[in-house]
Parts: sequence; C-alpha cells; structure tokens
Amino acid sequence: MHDDASGGSGSDAPTIAERDREIAERDHEAIMRHLAGVAFPWDFQRSMIDLVFMKSLAAPRIAGLIGANRYLPGHAQKRYDDTSIMMIEIVKHGHSSVRARQVITRMNQIHARFHIRQDDYAYVLTSFMFEPIRWNARFGWRRFTDVEKYASYCFWREVGTRMQLTALPDSYEACERFNTDYETRQLRRTSASVALSAVLFQLLESWMPRALRRLVRPGLAALVDDKLLACFDVPPPPRWVKWLVPRLLQLRARALRYGPRRRKSAYYVDKPLRSYARGYTVPELGPPDDWRARSDDNPDKAA
Repeated sequence: MHDDASGGSGSDAPTIAERDREIAERDHEAIMRHLAGVAFPWDFQRSMIDLVFMKSLAAPRIAGLIGANRYLPGHAQKRYDDTSIMMIEIVKHGHSSVRARQVITRMNQIHARFHIRQDDYAYVLTSFMFEPIRWNARFGWRRFTDVEKYASYCFWREVGTRMQLTALPDSYEACERFNTDYETRQLRRTSASVALSAVLFQLLESWMPRALRRLVRPGLAALVDDKLLACFDVPPPPRWVKWLVPRLLQLRARALRYGPRRRKSAYYVDKPLRSYARGYTVPELGPPDDWRARSDDNPDKAA
C-alpha cells in the first residue's frame, strides 16, 4: 500500500559494495543523526513520524489497542509529541547511548501493558526504516545514497534488538518485503481506524491558521494512495489536488537543492513543544502509569 504518485516504493534494496556495507554497519548512528537532524529534519518528521503514525492507525490490531486504551482522543497532542520525542531521541543520541536506553526502557514499560504481537511491532519498526526512504525518493532535495539506505536498516535493526523483538527479518530485502506484505495483508478499514484517523487529522488541522485548516485533509490525501484513504473513510482528493501537492513538495526540494546548507540540527525536539513548553523528562512520556486501558473492544472488528 504505497503512494500512487511515487512510481514505486522508492526503497529498492541498495546495491552496496562490501566496503560500503561495512561503513553503514559501523557508522549508522552518525549517518542517521545527520540525515534526520541536519540534512532532512522536516522530511523525517513528515515520513518517520506522521506517515508511520497514520499507517499504523490502518492496522486493525494496532488501531484496536490504541482505541481501547482511549488515551489518544483526549490527549492527541501529547500522544503525538511523546511518539516524536521517543523516536527522535533515539536517533539524536544514538541507540547505544544512555539516553536512548532510558527511552527504550520507558517505551517497553508502556507497551508491556498491552498484548502486542511481534509482527505488529515489526511492521512499525520496518516502517521507520523505509518510509523516510520512500519519501526521499519523491521529495528529497537529494537522494539518499545506498550507504544511507542501508544505515537506516542497520539503525532500526539494532533498536529492534534492544526492544527484544523476535519477528524482525534478518536482511534489508527481507525487512522491506515484510513491510509491504504486511500492508497488503493487514491494512483495512475498521471502526477504530476511522475514529482514530479523524482525531489525527483534527490534530494536524489545529496547527494551521483557521483559514487553511480545510486544506489539510485533501493535502494529506494527495500524498497517500486511495487504499489507505479507504481505511479512514476519507474520499480521494480532486485530481488537480493529487497533481498539485506532490509538485509543490518537489519545488520545495528543488529550492533546497540550490539553497544554503543547514549547519546545525533542527530536530522536532530542539524547539519548545506544545505539550512540554518547559521541557520534559523521560518518565513523563506516554500515558500516566496509573492509566487503565479498556479491554472490551475487539481490535479485529471490521466496520
């Protein structure tokens, strides 16, 4: 289930020499830190956070658990910020850092409250690997190198190891194949996917000036395929919107290509966050420890 306008997934397995593979294995933390923080911070926020968040809501078991938890509807901004913080902290500091170990421990504590299948974990983790690569193939001011693509796989593979995931395939090609197969088999419309996507869209609209909010949904719809939109009961946008929005992003990429290069990092967490104007600590991330999820909803119930 990939974008119609992309001409493919954009994440073809890199043809990588053994020496370059060794570079990616050795330096993947530094490579990811530069890509997500300096070279493409806005693109990583849109792809690694927004698109992965959106697609996970179309996975029935994942959406069912989020819906049964009932935390997202009342705390959408905090839920978004918490997800962004945890993923970006791991990238910014490197998975081997003390800070990342604290974040992963907190993430595991939150997830331990729920029965989450290993293949659902693996889907989200492989989405972190490949959604930025797919986005870059369409809208990057330059294309990722094969070393950078392989570094993304190496980085999130190591995060999966630290999360004690057992269902993660053992190669770049196998991870990508698993990700696309999961989307083909699993993503579909459910009552939870419709309800939770509405919450997400409302959150994204709330960031915009009131006069522009009605443009958010068709703009997002122009960037994903109609099958994903059907999971959310969102109609396909007009053909001209489907044509215009990707081309505006391509114009942005062209302008960045010839503009001055960013020297300092610009991670989402480097600025004041709506949920944490005075900063945050790792134990604050996620629902409160005494938050109780409901278990009476069926996560596999199709609408």
